[in-house]
Formats: sequence, C-alpha cells, structure tokens
Amino acid sequence: MVRRILFVFVALLTFTRASAQSLPVVDVSMSLLNWTKHLNADVDKYFTKEKGDELTRNFEAFRRDLTTYMKTRKNLSDNIFRKDIAPGKKDPENLELLKTQMGDVIRQMRNVTDLTNDELRAEGDRLNDKIHNVLNGEGTQYLSALEVFLAGLDVSKRDIALDASVAYDRLQQSISLLASAQDKISRKMK
Repeated sequence: MVRRILFVFVALLTFTRASAQSLPVVDVSMSLLNWTKHLNADVDKYFTKEKGDELTRNFEAFRRDLTTYMKTRKNLSDNIFRKDIAPGKKDPENLELLKTQMGDVIRQMRNVTDLTNDELRAEGDRLNDKIHNVLNGEGTQYLSALEVFLAGLDVSKRDIALDASVAYDRLQQSISLLASAQDKISRKMK
C-alpha cells in the first residue's frame, strides 16, 4: 500500500514537473538583457556624431515602448492574482494588447539595431527575428507564461508569478541600460 502511494506521488510529481517545463514559452527577456548590456558597453564602437541625434531619438522610443510593455505585463499579472482569476478563461483582447506592444518594441529595436555596428546588428537581428517568429507564429509559442494564461491554456499561478518576477526584473534592467547608453550618447554629443 505504501509503495502504491509512493509510486502515485512520484508519478504525480514527475508529471507536474514535466508539464511545468513544457509550457510553450520562449523567454526572450535574458537575450534582451544581454543585448542591451552590449548596447550600453559598446557605445564607443557604434557612436558617431552624425548618428547621435538619431540614436538619441531611437533609444528614447525603444525605452518608452519597452517600459509600456513591461508595465502592461506587470498590471495584467497583478490583476490575475488580485482578482484570483482561474486558468482556462481566454482573454484575447489583453493577449493581443501584449502582442501589439511587443510589436512596437521590436520595431524600435530594429531602428536602434540599424544604427549600431555589425556585431550588435547581428545580435539584435537574431533577437528581433526570434521575437517576430513567436509573435507571428501559429499561436503554439508565447513570450511569457502570462500570454499562455491569457490564451486560455492551463498554467499555474506559480509559473505566472515566477515568470512575471524574473522577466520584470530583466526588462527593468534593460530599460536602465538603455537609459545609460542614451546618457553616454548625450554626453558624447556635447
């Protein structure tokens, strides 16, 4: 009897762990953070006075759109917990809102990428393509557990909370790095 209970418990634990790992999420927050670290660290490699004003405008727009996306994600995650919304209910309007806002982010990424050097451009292009493919795919992959939840698929609130906190932190760091790079560019313009 004890063996059966233990077997069922182990099987349930294995199934739970496997299903949590099989969420159709392509987390790009780490790649975005790494790319913004490189943008900030390598300003000297791509800055020229001729590109300075355009870089400043594009960094500002990129930072603004990324901030909007990050805040929307945070507000939606917070609402799920505040209102104790159960998984399985589709929310196509908010799912589309997130996708539209990320579409704005990748357009701004492209504008910044086009003004950098070959190495940063290649890295930015790979990231941009990765995000674009998830956004415009058949709906079998998502950028976050939050999107999976909004699509009406089964996802635990633990996965949403973990996803929200880790991604939020990375997005916040990316925004700070963009501001730092923008500040470096402004100082070089003087």
